[in-house]
Amino acid sequence: AAEIMAEKQVRRLPVMENNQLVGIVSLGDLATQAKYDVELARTLGEISVPSRPRQM
Repeated sequence: AAEIMAEKQVRRLPVMENNQLVGIVSLGDLATQAKYDVELARTLGEISVPSRPRQM
């Protein structure tokens, strides 16, 4: 989840089951899991970097 958040530059992701929304996972949720500390720090750094302007 953290990798997708970094790639898309978002702080929350929908949790889907059978094409229905069943929840939302946030960076805060990941932060409660110790094993995600390094990945979470990297993700926050990547999300904090402004995205490049879209080219038309």
